[in-house]
Amino acid sequence: MTITLLYILLSILIIISMYVMISRNLFSVIISTTIFSMICALIFLLLDAIDVSLTEAAVGAGISTILFLSTIRYVDIIAADTKKNTVPIVILFFLLLMSMSVLIYDLPELGKVDVANNSQATKYYIHHSKTEMGVPNVVTSVLAGYRGFDTLGEVIVIFIAGISVLGILRNNKRGI
Repeated sequence: MTITLLYILLSILIIISMYVMISRNLFSVIISTTIFSMICALIFLLLDAIDVSLTEAAVGAGISTILFLSTIRYVDIIAADTKKNTVPIVILFFLLLMSMSVLIYDLPELGKVDVANNSQATKYYIHHSKTEMGVPNVVTSVLAGYRGFDTLGEVIVIFIAGISVLGILRNNKRGI
């Protein structure tokens, strides 16, 4: 069931990508990229990458959307219809899509333990993370438990980015 849902979500991502390439309405492109980012966050969540999912939702869908929408608000940009041919862009998109599809078969099988690097730390994390941390995902247990200070640093970076967005969006009452 999860694999079927992942394929459906990936198909939706392809459709959104094609729409973003050919659309001329900037507001709808921003909303489409926000939806794209939220679907990516959902895919990461389904793959048990909670930390990546939260970062994608916060930065990709949240902060980026606010910055793009504020840019449209402050800058009067009207995307005029042009006579440019979009066929080369669509051909490039499909070439990249086909090359990525071919490369997917080279990836290791999802969830296999024996494809990881044979270092001592990797073996330790794989064999002890579930019992020590109680989390089924090794990456999440490493980031939240074993490398907690690094994750705290990432949270601080996201917090600073959020504060920066608030600073950009505030109304300047002094007229400066």
